Order: sequence, then C-alpha cells, then structure tokens
Amino acid sequence: MKNLLFICIMTALSLAAVDFGEKILDNIYINGVDVGGLSGFEALEILEISCPIGEKEIKIGDNTYTFGDFGAGYDFAAAVGEAVEFSDSGGLFKKMRKKRDLKSAPMEISANFSYDDSKISEIIGEISAKEYILPVDASYSLENGNFVITDEQMGREVDETALQAEIIAIILGRVSGATDIPTIQLSPKFTYEDFSKSTQLLGGFTTPFDQSRAERAKNLATASNYLHNQTILPGETLSVCQVLRPRILENGYVEAGQIIGGLPAQGVGGGICQISSTLYMAALHAEMDIVERRNHSLMVAYSGPATDATIAEGLIDLKIRNHTNYPMLVQSTLNRHSHIVNIYGNESRPAGRSIAFESVLVETTPHEDKFVECPDLPPNYTQIASFGMDGAKFELHKVITENGEEKRTKVNTSTYRPLHRIIKIGVDKSL
Repeated sequence: MKNLLFICIMTALSLAAVDFGEKILDNIYINGVDVGGLSGFEALEILEISCPIGEKEIKIGDNTYTFGDFGAGYDFAAAVGEAVEFSDSGGLFKKMRKKRDLKSAPMEISANFSYDDSKISEIIGEISAKEYILPVDASYSLENGNFVITDEQMGREVDETALQAEIIAIILGRVSGATDIPTIQLSPKFTYEDFSKSTQLLGGFTTPFDQSRAERAKNLATASNYLHNQTILPGETLSVCQVLRPRILENGYVEAGQIIGGLPAQGVGGGICQISSTLYMAALHAEMDIVERRNHSLMVAYSGPATDATIAEGLIDLKIRNHTNYPMLVQSTLNRHSHIVNIYGNESRPAGRSIAFESVLVETTPHEDKFVECPDLPPNYTQIASFGMDGAKFELHKVITENGEEKRTKVNTSTYRPLHRIIKIGVDKSL
C-alpha cells in the first residue's frame, strides 16, 4: 500500500483545478453511495458520514485503536474530484449525452483505500516496548559453605512481523476486529543446569594476613567482601578495579599504608593489592586467561616474587577471563591470619593432573646507600633511617605434571626496583 500522506499530497495537486462547488451529474455513485445532484463539498460530507471507516476499531491485546490511528481510510477527495471533473467537462451537448448514458449505465467510482505503514510501525514499536520482558540468567552464590542457585527466568518479545500482518489483515477487511499480541519466547543464555554443573573447585590461593594493622585490615575486609560471590560468565572478563569500586571513604575504605611511585606512603584503600594478588594466583591455578596484570614496583611481604598483582584505579588493573563454557564463581574470605580466594566452575581437566608455580630469580640489582645530612644528630654520627632492599628480576614458571611427565611454561617476568638504604649523618650545626 502507498503511504497515505503521499496519496493526499498527490491528490491535492491533481485536484487543484477542480471546483468542488460544481454539481455532480445524476446516477453517479462513489463506494455505492449516490452522490448525483450534490456539489463536490456535499458529496464529501455525505461520504464521510456514510463510510466512517476511520472510526472502526482494532483491539490488540488490552488496547483498542481506531483505523484512523493507523492512517487507514478512503481517499474520497480524489473520488469526488473525479466525479466533479467528469460532470463539468465538455460542452452542453456533451453533458446532455453524459446524462442520457448515465440513465442507462450509472457510473460507479471506487475511492482508493490505504493505510500508513509508518503509523503501523510506530504503534507496534510502542506495544513491543511495553510487552518486552528481558530473560534473566540463573545465578549462584556461596552461603555458609553451600551453593545457592537461583532459577533462570524466561523472557519474551513481540513478533512484530506477525502482528503487522494481523493489523493489515483487519484493516483490509474494513471491519472492526481484534487480535492477540503474538510473542516470541526468549530463553536466558545460562540455566540452572549450567550453574549446577559449575561447583567444582578449580583453583585457590592463600596469602598471610596481619590483623594487627587495623586500617589495612579494614580495607582488606571491605575489598574481600566486594570480590566475594562474583560470577564470571563464559567469555566474560572480570576487572578487579571495577569490582572493588573506587577507593573512597563512601565505599568503606580508610587511609592505610601503600606503595606509591615505588615508595611507601599513605592513601585511602591502602593494602588492597593483597586482594588482587591472591586472586591472581587463584586464577592461575584455575587456569583462567590473564588479560592484564602488572607486578608491584617493590617486592611485597605477603606474596612471593612474580606472584603479586598491583592495581591503581584508572591506571593499572588485574583482569581475568573465563574461557570455559560454564560460569565461574569467586569466593573471597578473610580470617584472622589469611586471605583466601577459591574459584569454582566446571572441572574438565583430567584427574591426576597437578599444577605448581615456581619463582625463578633471573638477575639482581643491588641497592645503594644514600646519605642525608642531619643537623639534629651529633657530628659524624650515623643513623639508619630506612633499610634497603636489592632489586630483582624474576620469572614465574608454571609446572604441569600429567601421566608422569612434567611440562614447564613461563607465566610472567616481573622486575622489582631496588629500595635504597637511607642513612642519616650528623653535621656540625655551627658550620
């Protein structure tokens, strides 16, 4: 069907020279309505009353629309224009001949019927938005050591092609009608069954925790709670910076010791790199993809060389990816002496296969002694302000043993800068 607006424009252009005040000859009918003897304007009025097609209704689900809402109707103006033009054209004798012929063979004019495709699409779009239900994947968590799995929920969307066909069929029938809203069921991607098959321990790691440092302990507890029960769906990548949220007071973090620019300092959220480091090693044991990881600038006490993973909001992140076909769940717990991360999923690796990781020293960079003059100390008296630490380069090797055979691969290379020893030396105040 042609667009109704286009038809109206073309009709207006073609009828610009037609005088609707002229009378229509007898025995002329439009859509079965006798318009003979009427002026063009009178004929238009009669036709609108006799054929109120725009007021007919279509009930779609619980909503009711008129044909007019879809731009459906007859182009009576064009039909009346045709009748007027036929009646008024020609000279006296020609008009007399037309009258005679119409007595024996009345003229029947059919007004063009059309609808507006764009209006139909617009209304279908509104219905689709109201009827759409997003499917919800199943989910799971660990509560008191037990897996709690939530069922998936089905979704739906409107079958717009089918609904459009139903609407057009009713419009073309030119009588009021009704139709249900045809829908298509949408299935969630991951079901209860997928999660029920993903409860095996794939890998875990533990780092020591000192609860005596209260501020640092508070930050670790906050970060651990954010990480706990994080689900990583197949193909998804977990960003630690995103999961742990911005390190601000409003998110439960406090000021504590951390490393900034390779030097010890204080900062809100200090210490939470231990969370990312424990997760890093747990992910390696689970054989997940490590998308992004960077070691600290200095070696840390809670994690061995090349086993740490630092984070800095907006700059450095730890990202791990689930490359399996099943969901994975991260369990993060903090007790009095340690931080533990376990990663659960679907175990597809062969039984008897073992994984271990070894830090291998590649080279060292000796630290230096830096002397700082201090007038508060006796002349030539020395005092160690901070101890030094050699820098080093380490490689982390993954060792897989399977069927009695050992296979080694390099996981990362981590370079740590030296921390120079600071020595204060007294100077004579009088000089």
